[in-house]
Amino acid sequence: MVSSGAALVVHDLKNELGALEAALERLAAQPDGSAARLAQRQCSALRQRFVGYLTLYGHGEGLRARCEDESPMDMLQLVAARHAGTGLPARVVVADKPGAPAFWYFDRRLVGMALDAALHNALRFARHEVLLSAQLDDGHLVFSVEDDGPGLDPHAEPDAHATGLGTTLCRAVAGSHGTRRQDGGVRLFNREGSEGRPGGARFELWLAT
Repeated sequence: MVSSGAALVVHDLKNELGALEAALERLAAQPDGSAARLAQRQCSALRQRFVGYLTLYGHGEGLRARCEDESPMDMLQLVAARHAGTGLPARVVVADKPGAPAFWYFDRRLVGMALDAALHNALRFARHEVLLSAQLDDGHLVFSVEDDGPGLDPHAEPDAHATGLGTTLCRAVAGSHGTRRQDGGVRLFNREGSEGRPGGARFELWLAT
């Protein structure tokens, strides 16, 4: 019997394959540089999803973080660089916010995969910009990914703004960084907008000390 988590992953990957197939069909009909870059990005995102799937479901007892001293800002710069030159209209900006720690103890590989998934999702909705940042809050390191899209639909399902695998993977990564005193977590909510309209969505990855 297929678990609900595995079924969600299969559905997510099926959607990504469908989008990639459509992009390749358009490219075959009318070769175009920007379309080729978009198809390449979709292919890269699909590869990352397969890696995430193997990482998440290849550990029967859950993910185990192998933490080392890392620079949160260097982590964000690396994630932003991986998504540069994709030809998408929205740019990725790393914000140097006050209070960001110079170093933190986390698993660079797992956190990188979680932020890649969150950024990939934010770029699906962003109009002009996606903002990456890191800061301390209540004894946690909080990585944030903010887009300037339409925001969350209050009447939609809780995870409608996210892909199944991305959300599941991010929660697993946050959980792997929990301690006996504190838990990690994931939050997704609307940014403050103007004139009663949302200012886009904000994703947060909370890592405990």
